[in-house]
Amino acid sequence: MKTWKWNETVSYELLTLCSVFAFLFLLWMFTGKWPLDANTYNSYALQADAWRQGRLDLGQNYTWLELAIYEGKYFVSFPPFPSYLLFPLTFLFGSDTPDNLILCLIIAVLVIYTYRLGKLLGLDDLQSLIGTLLVVIGSNQVFVMVDASVWFLAQTLCFMLSVMSLYHALEGKGGVSLGLWACSVGCRPMQFMFLPVLVFVLYHKKKTVSSWRDIVSENWKWVIPPAIVGGSYMLLNFLRFGNPFEFGHNYLPEFTEAEFGQFHVNYIAGNVRMLFHWPDFAENGMFTVDHFGNLSMLLVSPVFVLFMIYMLVALAKKEYAIFRTMFLVFALAIAYMLVVVMHRTMGGWHFGNRYTNDLLPWIYFGMLLLQRKYPGLAKIQIPLCIFGMCLNAIGSVVVYNGWGR
Repeated sequence: MKTWKWNETVSYELLTLCSVFAFLFLLWMFTGKWPLDANTYNSYALQADAWRQGRLDLGQNYTWLELAIYEGKYFVSFPPFPSYLLFPLTFLFGSDTPDNLILCLIIAVLVIYTYRLGKLLGLDDLQSLIGTLLVVIGSNQVFVMVDASVWFLAQTLCFMLSVMSLYHALEGKGGVSLGLWACSVGCRPMQFMFLPVLVFVLYHKKKTVSSWRDIVSENWKWVIPPAIVGGSYMLLNFLRFGNPFEFGHNYLPEFTEAEFGQFHVNYIAGNVRMLFHWPDFAENGMFTVDHFGNLSMLLVSPVFVLFMIYMLVALAKKEYAIFRTMFLVFALAIAYMLVVVMHRTMGGWHFGNRYTNDLLPWIYFGMLLLQRKYPGLAKIQIPLCIFGMCLNAIGSVVVYNGWGR
């Protein structure tokens, strides 16, 4: 029986965790958003509490929330998995679940798994620490970790579940990995597009001892967890909207009243400009923050710049096997963003470009594949991490305090 003992890896893991929460503590100080605060935009808790009471709709309108209106009833318009998480807590708290405190727990798990992902791929403790800080608080993920509002809770939970699914795929635990991936889809539906990455990883974990056919025949039980989770979404959608693939967003007034609906090619040109929008400056040279605008994904999440540099390095070093995996991630990320830019909005009220946060776990995984072979690359993460931390901290404080234009 293994006994737990203090070691350097544990100390670095705790150091990473403390670093992230020290950073968040500063943001809580300057925004006034604390872990014990009530959550005004608590759609998921309201939905979970309605389930506890035996109903699928909310029973009334909440005018400050984005609710789907279908056959005269009001439903939560977002994918349901966060409500699964909150459901047991409604027996203690009703609809007043401690969402901001739960968000802190999600962040803690996210940080630990992100750190361990680096360690699992062969990085040393310091490299894993720096990489975790880069992708978690040196990116636009910062903005959505400050507040547990419905949109931000789902994105942070999705990040956590995606990293966990990658970690367990690398361990060869296909059922756990695919089950967690299915849970992430229940937070952000387009995460289904990254399934090929997990399949690719699981195949390469098994191919040394089995053919593709043998892998399928020996591990068919892997599909049971995602089938159960995905089936629950489809059943819930059917019971609410009569369509197993409709979770409610198409019944939001902002989309039912829009000329082109929720997704349309006419949105692409404007959204691509927002995706790479350069900062606006006032006449005095000061950067002005627009809390209903977007800022280039390359600025708010420098990890994307680093990923492209790593791809070039992989080519230059003729690391073709690594490059192929990185290119798979890159191609899926491009496909993901092509769908995003067809959406009517690019995130609404926020700082940065928060829809791009959904790419971060997968992009980071691609980077790690090269960095484990060339550990010296970690040095260039430091200035980019500092830049990302400062930009997102200042921008988040400005937007949360309503100081933007």
